[in-house]
Amino acid sequence: MSQYGQYIDSYYQATCHVLPLQPQLDTDIEADVCIIGGGLTGMNAAIELRKRGFDVVVLEAGRISWAASGRNGGQCLVGYCLGLREVDEVYGPQWGKQLWDLSCESVDIVRERIAEFNINCDFQHNYIELALKPSQEKELRSWLELKQTRYDYPHASWWDKAKIQEVTSSERYLGGLFDSNSGHLHPLNYTIGLARAAIDLGARVFEQSPAVKLEKGAVNVIKTEKGSVKAKQVLLACNAYLEGLDRKAQSTVLPVASYIAVTEQLGDRQPITNKMAMSDLNNCLDYFRPTADGRILFGGVNHPFNGEYADSEERLRQRMLKVFPHLDDVKMDFHWGGMFAVTREYMPQIDHLGDDVYVAHGYTGHGVGLANIAGRVVAEAMAGTAERFDVFARIKHKWIPTPQTLRTPALAMAIWKAQIEDSLSY
Repeated sequence: MSQYGQYIDSYYQATCHVLPLQPQLDTDIEADVCIIGGGLTGMNAAIELRKRGFDVVVLEAGRISWAASGRNGGQCLVGYCLGLREVDEVYGPQWGKQLWDLSCESVDIVRERIAEFNINCDFQHNYIELALKPSQEKELRSWLELKQTRYDYPHASWWDKAKIQEVTSSERYLGGLFDSNSGHLHPLNYTIGLARAAIDLGARVFEQSPAVKLEKGAVNVIKTEKGSVKAKQVLLACNAYLEGLDRKAQSTVLPVASYIAVTEQLGDRQPITNKMAMSDLNNCLDYFRPTADGRILFGGVNHPFNGEYADSEERLRQRMLKVFPHLDDVKMDFHWGGMFAVTREYMPQIDHLGDDVYVAHGYTGHGVGLANIAGRVVAEAMAGTAERFDVFARIKHKWIPTPQTLRTPALAMAIWKAQIEDSLSY
């Protein structure tokens, strides 16, 4: 039995449409493509590749969507962790617009998948990014100007403090950038729905089958605990759980622990009356949204050493009360955590590593949306059309030390620096 086991206890696990357990790989097989990782990236790629006629094997170490794809905040957003103005400045107007358009397509793909495969995952439109201080308000207004002019994005508008308070009852924010195109969903049910679709299309999916070694060559060999896959092309879709499979890929991402809590059902006390997802613009941000059954899901506590505070659930509750103080008597019914992968550029790495090995990871908190377009452009590249894939592959990613003795203090310093910046009032 794999060390990854079954799903962790969470709100998502308690409300998921369980996929029957898929077989463990216990023999030697061959395929055109082997995808390592059965999350959002892997399942999107499997669907795209099967539609193109490729023989596809997916290896998942635990259960489908066991890791970040089934534990995250569920916010399905256009854009990147790197702010829109920064994307425009770093990559230039033309390249920046290409990146923006691909991120828009990522959310379109979610809607397409839900409709095509009849996935019940509580998708809900509407999202707002919130300013806690004047510098953040200025930043968000600069994004709005870009969206409404050169980026030709009709879904964005500005909400002032009074409008936010009217819809959410929260007095905390100076203003916010509203997006009617982005939204939120039940990520575990969405990914399980993708897995069902991939299996129905003919992908061979193996659970409890962690890849333990990748031997590169003219034909790549992926070894598991009890079997192996020979495949011409390979996609590493492991995000924070590469486990030493490829040192080059692992050196561009840093796993970060994050935590989420979910309230009891609120009934008519639900503060977010238009059902939108919300987050602030801090580096160590709060993100929150209503669930389909009338709760508040609230996330954002990060531990500087990727551990867990003994009182992390209460920390989340206290942060929630800063936003919604009238919920001071509300209980938390669920609490869990997990790892997601960040890059130094705050942009995903979607790249070719040589020997027909591809990688797509490092979404830095935006994977619910971006994993969909990653799966599509990787499939396009594997099929011989790399134009859109190259929009991402051109991004140069800086090195992050791989030894844990160096990664731990690097992460701690980054989080402490972010917390200090967040505490400044201007």
